[in-house]
Amino acid sequence: MTLFKRTLTNLLHLGALMCAVSAHAAYPLAIEHGQGSLTLDEAPKRVAVFDLGVLDTLDALGIAAAGVPQMAGPAYLKAQYAGRESVNIGTLFEPNQAALEALKPDLIIIGGRSSNQFETLSALAPTIDLSIAPDQFLAGVRSNIKVLGEIFDKQEQAAQLKAQLGKELAAVHAKTAGQSSLTLFTINDALMLHAPGERFGMLNEVLGTRPVVEAVDPASVAQGRLAPDSPEARQLRERQKARLDAALKEQPQWLVVLDRGAATGGEGKGAETLGKHAGVAASTAWQQDKVFYLEPATWYIATGGYQGLMNTLKDFAAVQ
Repeated sequence: MTLFKRTLTNLLHLGALMCAVSAHAAYPLAIEHGQGSLTLDEAPKRVAVFDLGVLDTLDALGIAAAGVPQMAGPAYLKAQYAGRESVNIGTLFEPNQAALEALKPDLIIIGGRSSNQFETLSALAPTIDLSIAPDQFLAGVRSNIKVLGEIFDKQEQAAQLKAQLGKELAAVHAKTAGQSSLTLFTINDALMLHAPGERFGMLNEVLGTRPVVEAVDPASVAQGRLAPDSPEARQLRERQKARLDAALKEQPQWLVVLDRGAATGGEGKGAETLGKHAGVAASTAWQQDKVFYLEPATWYIATGGYQGLMNTLKDFAAVQ
């Protein structure tokens, strides 16, 4: 080999090595999140996670959290953590500060229900908020996969998950093209719809179906619970009833149902509640058994997790 060829070969090898090093030398890493930005100087080794959707995606990436909240579901996630050593860091709403101080996490990840604990948790350890906006749901899921891949040096695995998600979405949407659906939320004997922009209104985007109700601005959705007998609560129930009646008159081809009662291990009454509603019972979708029941804990508690989303897509594809 001539000197020129040896030099060229060495330069090519050096260039390849530098590219390989740069692909992994992501730190310090700047992370933009729901409540600001955070720079990590190195990959975290002890992570506390308060959002079960994030925990689901971390599990898909092969990453175990050192601290997790009390597990209320879904079953596949509880099973994964049943045999793992992890610290109970409280509930989705109330962090256990003593447990967190003992754990000394390098990073705390919050989202959804736990997002209002940002200031408290930030005082204990670096904290990021990976909440997903309902009107940007799939973009949020993809973003979280990418961010988590970068944080834990799992970029290749994250890219694979995103590719698999894209493939499954395309397959389902090819089957559902032109179909319409209405998302219904049941809790005990109560029934309400969720339009795009509301908490579970992303199901049209996920399933590739046309909504039969107009989208709403997420900023206009009331936060918190109203006193049941207050004038505001009565007015809200009347508006919800009118919206539901109007939506059912559009004859959606599918009813997509989330049964809140069954989400945390209680007795589900979704089918009973739907059957008692005259408008639902008279609908073509109900009479043709075009009712798709979401896995309750996945969607109510672990919203936005990769595995739960993939399971839902496969289940819906199977009934098309």
